[in-house]
Amino acid sequence: MGEHSVLAAAAVFFAASLPAQASPWNREDGGLFVATTANYYRSNTDISRYTRIDSETYLEFGVTPSWMLGGRASYGTSISESAAGSFTESGLNVAELYLQRQVQRGDHSATSIKLSGARSGSLSIDAQSGAPTPNMEFELRALHGRDIVLKPFKIFATAEAGYRRRLGGDADQVRADALIGVEPSARFLILLEAQSIVSLKNEDPGFADFDLYRGQVSAIWRKSRRWSLVAGARKEFATRNIVSGKSFFLGVWSEF
Repeated sequence: MGEHSVLAAAAVFFAASLPAQASPWNREDGGLFVATTANYYRSNTDISRYTRIDSETYLEFGVTPSWMLGGRASYGTSISESAAGSFTESGLNVAELYLQRQVQRGDHSATSIKLSGARSGSLSIDAQSGAPTPNMEFELRALHGRDIVLKPFKIFATAEAGYRRRLGGDADQVRADALIGVEPSARFLILLEAQSIVSLKNEDPGFADFDLYRGQVSAIWRKSRRWSLVAGARKEFATRNIVSGKSFFLGVWSEF
């Protein structure tokens, strides 16, 4: 296999490594990627405890060599416990659709722009802040990825930044993510991620206004060209107006 073939295969594997967000590398024309993930989340205070179990499905589809469609939907069940008793609720966490344009793609780098629309539900972060049920949200995001090291094993990095316009009274947000990936072999991949949500504090009285900073680690085992298994953990290190928590997740990814 030549150098360009090796790089192409690595790019395809990396494009499948970010189920929650699109990577800077668009999926190939006609290619389909599906990720199903189960997530367990918990957060505690001195007087209360909150736990949630989510099931999320994420899709990517290459429309043309330059355009990619994607989306995700997450549904869950939460349990809130306090001195007042226990309350269980099931519902939508978030539903999102996006369109991504590949601006630049080379042997060792890629740049894209993504436009997305989302609807948060009764189990979203906004609901945890005590705000009313959120309305529609629209985001414009720039993504860039680059290989850092190719031998003796591969290391790559990505950076993303976006502005999220939130309708209905919630504060607009600036969101930024950074990732470092280490690929020790063709079958294994380790991802280290930092994610942030910063409020612009322009909310109407009583609506959602919060900041969130979290880290995530994932381990991926590629069983075959079509199937991969992922396990990981996420921790919220700093928050404002919401209680910080941690989560653990397992997932199955497939390519067609």
